[in-house]
Amino acid sequence: MERINLYTAIEQMKQLSASDETFAISFRKYDRQRNKGGDLVRLKNARLRKKTADSVIENSSYKLFIVDTETGKALNCWQILITEFNGMKTYI
Repeated sequence: MERINLYTAIEQMKQLSASDETFAISFRKYDRQRNKGGDLVRLKNARLRKKTADSVIENSSYKLFIVDTETGKALNCWQILITEFNGMKTYI
């Protein structure tokens, strides 16, 4: 399987979203309050949405704010927990 640098993938996500195109993404969930996670989320058609300031959502600079274009559901994920982008494994 092809690999892509995580930060290169994020830049490509920004470009695709700006062009009103979608991308596929997989990431692991994590809930800091419950110290639980591990579930894998796979979205076939996602797009980035506007970022929220750190003053509104703690550590938002380290998260991606996305929307599942198939369901319209707004989600966010920690950037470091992204495992795949458009069929390519991510690495740091």
